[in-house]
Amino acid sequence: MGLIRFLVPRPDRLPPGAAARAYITGMDEIPWPSRIVASEDGLIVDRPPGESGSLFVPWNVEGHSEIVLSTASLMERPQPYILEIELARGTLNRLRNQVAAWDSAGIVVAGDLRKRLTDAVRLFSQAAVSKERPIEACRLAGQTLSQALNLMVALSDNYTQQALTLRKQNGTRLNTLLGADLGGGLLNEITARNFLATFNAGVIPFSWHDTEKTEGRYDWVRSDRQVEWCTSHSLKTCSGPLLKFDTTGVPDWLYLWEGDVEAISGFMTEFVRTTVTRYRGRVQVWQCAARINAGDILGLSAEQKLRLAVKALEIVRQIDSRTPAVVTFDQPWGESVSHLEMDLPLHLADALIRSNLGLAGIGLEINFGYHPRGTQPRDLVEFGRQLDRWSALGLPLLVSLTVPSRGGADALARLKSQPVPDDWTPELQERWMRHYMPVIMSKPAVQAIVWNQFRDDEQHDLAHGGLIDAQGRPKPALAQLAGLRKQHLL
Repeated sequence: MGLIRFLVPRPDRLPPGAAARAYITGMDEIPWPSRIVASEDGLIVDRPPGESGSLFVPWNVEGHSEIVLSTASLMERPQPYILEIELARGTLNRLRNQVAAWDSAGIVVAGDLRKRLTDAVRLFSQAAVSKERPIEACRLAGQTLSQALNLMVALSDNYTQQALTLRKQNGTRLNTLLGADLGGGLLNEITARNFLATFNAGVIPFSWHDTEKTEGRYDWVRSDRQVEWCTSHSLKTCSGPLLKFDTTGVPDWLYLWEGDVEAISGFMTEFVRTTVTRYRGRVQVWQCAARINAGDILGLSAEQKLRLAVKALEIVRQIDSRTPAVVTFDQPWGESVSHLEMDLPLHLADALIRSNLGLAGIGLEINFGYHPRGTQPRDLVEFGRQLDRWSALGLPLLVSLTVPSRGGADALARLKSQPVPDDWTPELQERWMRHYMPVIMSKPAVQAIVWNQFRDDEQHDLAHGGLIDAQGRPKPALAQLAGLRKQHLL
């Protein structure tokens, strides 16, 4: 392994636990197995020798809280790098490349925005030539980062406005599905009214954990009522993942068979077959499996989970060949690859497509602002670029989302992932909705968008990630989403 050292003259910019959440990639953006540790004066990266790489690390930026930034590609050298300067260099590099890509695509970038980019580059130049005064250099680099991220918001808003106008050039709104998970039961009258004003689709959980609490005995009461409710209100119906490879997705009794892949496969097959047979013709999209790379469950390896997902896909296609079937991948940036021995989610999806099993689309689960096993906060340019990267697979995308509205513990959350950073608020969740959701809607490949959990006042997966709070009141983000639906979607 080879070492790259980074100095952090302003240690308050490095969030607690940042070293454990950082990773390094090569030119192909595949995370490398590596060891990143905090030192007295910064970070030490132990990675494959002889290879240049880019470091991705959480960073506190003034006016933007914590966000994952990356350096440009750096070579191994005896002297350490000043991390804040390299993050500013890498961020400006990504921003300039994106502006060039927008220019090539015919997106008009106004002169005032180009001037702001020039000003940010000029400010970075001052930082780069001030390395002999590290604190001053970092102060200038920090200002560069703040200006660059502010500019990303303005440029992304400029892009989405033009892209959405182009997509709606025939005068009609988009037919993108916008749905939310209906959760543990029927909605009350007020909550149902909010749901119908916001979404054109309902997601039926079809939770194996809740449907087959006792082996061989199925309880369809909740699912039947939810399907009927969607149908009666002219909502499209999308299934939740039939197989969800985490502790919330499998019944408790299945742990008696932990490590017995053949037995687990048999039980999973029977559940999928029974569910699809019962609801065939009443569901417009089947999510066959999700959270394949979420970590250890029932002693299954990543390869075994992928094989079970393929088996579920085959069963769905056999029973209901007309309804689109997708397989969903979590953590689409692939951060977990640097800590676990598994393939990049993008590569797993590509292999699944090439297998010609009748896959109609790819799902991306983006639990934004959660750790572990979530997606750490990313800037708008990086977020849109990742969607473009998955779009290149050539299949429609279903994007499922969760974004927190608070930090700290949540008594009703079933998963241990916590919001990062810890200072999320309902206003920040609404701000995320205002800027990031149009980016998703602007991508032609995205044909369905799903909010993973609608309510915080019942048991749910992730802390504070609903659009209805723990007291049953709508959060500001819900009104923002309703406005976006009214403006852009059928």
